Amino acid sequence: MQVNKLLVPNKPQFDVIVALFLLAEYGKEKLSGISDAQIIFWTRSDDPTNEEVEQFKKEGILPIDVGGSLFDHHSKDNGYNTTATALIAGYLGIENNPELSALLSYVQEDDLEGLHNKFGDLVHIIKSMYKQDITNNEIIKYTLTTIKYLQIAQNEWHFTVRREFENNCKIVKKKKGKSKIKIGVIESDNLQVANYGITVANMAMIIQKRSSGHVMILTNKFYRLDLRESIAAIRKKELELRGYNKVIEIDKLKFEGKNQLLPNWFYHRSLNAFLNGSNALSETEATKVPFSEIIRFMIYGVTSEKSQLCDCHEGGNTCPYRAYGYSKCLDIR
Repeated sequence: MQVNKLLVPNKPQFDVIVALFLLAEYGKEKLSGISDAQIIFWTRSDDPTNEEVEQFKKEGILPIDVGGSLFDHHSKDNGYNTTATALIAGYLGIENNPELSALLSYVQEDDLEGLHNKFGDLVHIIKSMYKQDITNNEIIKYTLTTIKYLQIAQNEWHFTVRREFENNCKIVKKKKGKSKIKIGVIESDNLQVANYGITVANMAMIIQKRSSGHVMILTNKFYRLDLRESIAAIRKKELELRGYNKVIEIDKLKFEGKNQLLPNWFYHRSLNAFLNGSNALSETEATKVPFSEIIRFMIYGVTSEKSQLCDCHEGGNTCPYRAYGYSKCLDIR
């Protein structure tokens, strides 16, 4: 296969960058021209059309983690529970190379589980550099530069992000079984606020809206929240607001990833997150579902409490959740 260009997502994450590393280091036999291939970026939220895919082939463009391609770990065909790095390693036949074991494990842990091992450890990186006879001055320069950027991020985290969260996040407490969980709701353009709420403030879930209208929902894995009913409800509402007038089977809207009808919402099952675009996918269309309804749908789906708006237990028919397949309403009826 002749490769002239590598097409990757805008602002590629570590997984994609490692995939590029594997291609450069191990892909020369299978992929002619890979060493000199130009890297280009896909900024749209929708997948390439069939015509665009055919044009890619003609121009020698190899998509990585884009558009349901062979190396897109967001693709249903690839089962979602993998990474672009793992797909590339399998294609090249290097997935069992002993020298890659730690790196491949790290990518898997970081991308799918949010965990970390020694590849995220600056001390380990410095020791590895010394073993390769890199000069003292080069290592000091690299380390000081890295510490500088890490410290900038740390300062932002502890001051700017914390202040943003504490001043603007509305915290809702709801029952989940015999215990209570805290859910944070915030309108902010700071993408670190949601992570702060989950990791530092111990929120079970954060629902964040940006000024652009995009919404992201992150969860704390400790609480094992099941988002599927709420995801299906939001997707159904989105389709309704888009004028989709065919019969909608609610259970079929709980799928992982995205589809052509709803390209602006992505269910990341491994991270248990529901995302309307991202910082990288800046051209994603903002949801048409009002933020107030997203909040109601999400909270109702993950808590055991009955809403005051639900009259199903009284035999009523005005419940706003009834048409959206929530088990709490169905069990009552």
